[in-house]
Amino acid sequence: MKDSIKLVTRLINFMKNLLPVILLAVFFAVFGFLITVYIPAKIISLGFDVLNGGKLKIFSLIILVVLAVSRGLFRYGEHYFGHYVAFKVLADFRREIFAKLRRLVPSKLDSQDSGALLKLIGEDVEALEVFFAHTLAPITTGLIVSIVLILYYLHYSLQLSLIALTVYFILAVIIPNVFSSKLKPHLEIQQQYRKSYTSYFLESLKGMKDLLQLGVEKERFKNLEKESKIVNRKERNVAKLNFLQFSFSFLTIGFGVFAFAFVDFVLVKKELISIKDAVITLVVFSSSFAPFLELSRLPLGLGRALQAARQTFSLLDEKEAVGNEGSKEVEKIDEIKFENVDFSYPNRDKLIFENLDLKFEDKKIVGLVGESGSGKSTLMKIVMKWYVAKSGKISLNNDDILDIDSRKLQEKIAYIPQFPQIFSQTIRENLTLGNKNITDDEILYIAEKCRLKDKILSTENGLDTKINSERVIFSSGEMQRLELMRALLKKADVYIFDEPTSNLDTLNESIILNLIKENCKGMVFLISHRMSTVSFADVIYKVENGKCLKYSITTL
Repeated sequence: MKDSIKLVTRLINFMKNLLPVILLAVFFAVFGFLITVYIPAKIISLGFDVLNGGKLKIFSLIILVVLAVSRGLFRYGEHYFGHYVAFKVLADFRREIFAKLRRLVPSKLDSQDSGALLKLIGEDVEALEVFFAHTLAPITTGLIVSIVLILYYLHYSLQLSLIALTVYFILAVIIPNVFSSKLKPHLEIQQQYRKSYTSYFLESLKGMKDLLQLGVEKERFKNLEKESKIVNRKERNVAKLNFLQFSFSFLTIGFGVFAFAFVDFVLVKKELISIKDAVITLVVFSSSFAPFLELSRLPLGLGRALQAARQTFSLLDEKEAVGNEGSKEVEKIDEIKFENVDFSYPNRDKLIFENLDLKFEDKKIVGLVGESGSGKSTLMKIVMKWYVAKSGKISLNNDDILDIDSRKLQEKIAYIPQFPQIFSQTIRENLTLGNKNITDDEILYIAEKCRLKDKILSTENGLDTKINSERVIFSSGEMQRLELMRALLKKADVYIFDEPTSNLDTLNESIILNLIKENCKGMVFLISHRMSTVSFADVIYKVENGKCLKYSITTL
């Protein structure tokens, strides 16, 4: 309960600047509903007046038409302002999530489950819309409406007001609270299975080629189908409770209307109320349940919203690395030095590197070889401040790396991953990544060096040709060269190639390696598990058992 209150408080605090808009939504909701209740009551009143010999006034009909139109306008205002708040806050949430992901070091991102992240920025964030658009305003509306209506019933009879109060209280408080406690564990289980299923699905998509090659795609599909059935079963459990809640709500309404009508009948018989007033109060009472039914639907929506909020705030509260707090800016990286560096992965005790002493110098191609998992890529990620060393000192030009601003450092380094990262954008946008200072002439000059100029110009719109997963324009080797072009256009001080040729044939490997040797100026790190890939390097280090030992070319 405390956790839920804390989450609600944080959510409300997140939207405090939008309080005037929320009040507008409540204003339109309250008056819109009161008009909805008033119209049938007024029609009944006019009907009784006509039956008693009165004349139907045109003005009264005009008033009813105006009220009907106003009801539509009020309804529009309620939804407009309610959803304005919801969508504004959702946009803010997404911005906060992306900003947080940007501030987290890439090593943190590596540990994030892609399925969980996808669910977070999609399904979970949208679940919060229920809270902002369908929780606060309905609760406030229900409270105000119940007070107004109970005072209205009290004008005629204390018994009528007590019945109404009891029914409203059961619908708005008791039923939602009872089912909220029952729904909570089911929603938590549902969320866990949804997250697991999403991750499994994405994993299957990414590895489909390998699955097909190994002939196990049918088995994988069966498992996926099995996971889907489990998720559906958990969702049915939630749906059953939700339907049961609706049943109890309508049962309460049925008994409430019966009790109200019975008391109305007794009051008429005792001549304590007129037949006209009895019918009108009964019509008003029968038309008054909409806000309370809205509140009765809250447990499911609010439960999902709070679960989503829990996941969202968990990410936003993720501790950021101390190493990101530097403020210095390095002009040009000429030297990288490790002194007695110990390193272990976050939340792990086992040391990957121990008492590491290294010195890398400018204008040299450095080969880093080692078995998979030996730590050769990790070594470079420490240089990029993706990881922070446990102890010891890492210096860039004699400046402690912890004192250097991480974002400024990234500008000096070009990291080329094993698998090319191509975005659903134009060729130009993929190569420049928003850097407007890079001209088309520069792009084509580098493209010529990387043997891609003719290929780019032969595409449908040249540099304006859009690349996406549905249009295979470039081969694997060409995609790798696009990554190289992007790195060269960056004009970095340090180039880090992480297994750049592991997925290429011999010809494309030779092309890439020659391009690296000929065009990369500055400090170049070439990471590979094959000695042949780094054979042209100026100096080679083998990463093994927590050490980084220097090899001479003649030794190879």
